[in-house]
Amino acid sequence: MGAPARLLVVDDEPRTAAVTAEVLRRAGYEVDVALSGAAALAQVRLVTPDLMLIDYEMPDMDAPEVLDQLRSGSDRVSFPVIILTGARLSAADQVLGIERGASDYIAKGMDRQVLLARVRGALRDRTAATGVVVRGRLRVDSAHLRVTIGGRDVKLEGRPLTVLQMLAERPDEVVTRSELLERAWGTKYSGFEHSVEQAVHEVRRALGEPGWIETVRGIGYRFVTQP
Repeated sequence: MGAPARLLVVDDEPRTAAVTAEVLRRAGYEVDVALSGAAALAQVRLVTPDLMLIDYEMPDMDAPEVLDQLRSGSDRVSFPVIILTGARLSAADQVLGIERGASDYIAKGMDRQVLLARVRGALRDRTAATGVVVRGRLRVDSAHLRVTIGGRDVKLEGRPLTVLQMLAERPDEVVTRSELLERAWGTKYSGFEHSVEQAVHEVRRALGEPGWIETVRGIGYRFVTQP
């Protein structure tokens, strides 16, 4: 498995923060906790998280104020921020948070599977926005058409690069041949499936380590992060 995403949970209620953090840790994330807006800002300066979940109302500052501090004059916050709220769910409050840089709102007490789904969605959106996927030693930068493994440049372009990015975006999930065909070739015609197999073969050859991509017979392929 690759390095897990690092999340920051911000809540002035220690028990609530601990419960949320534990749910996220059990899902495989690394989690830091801050018990105030000021502590959150200090933590972000030390280690930039991949995503922050923050309580709307806290004694020292509310979530929009924290977002203002994070922006520091720039146009956007550099990582997704999900606001957790028990009472501030009015349309006006949500608009204010989103205008300040929040990417989503979640009501406190929401089912943990829904919470995890929203977190996964926000992390996927971030990956799509930057065009960069990092899995262990592998880095795929589709925006700059560059792939590296352990710092070594890997020569890949065109559809094989697209196939690698699609698989790396969904580690440990089975991606079907039809999905790969539709996105990389723009067709669902099964007659092109040999082209998918050829592209995967080219990716494996370029990486020099075939274990990164596992064939799921009769279905598609699975990306497996290598140590």
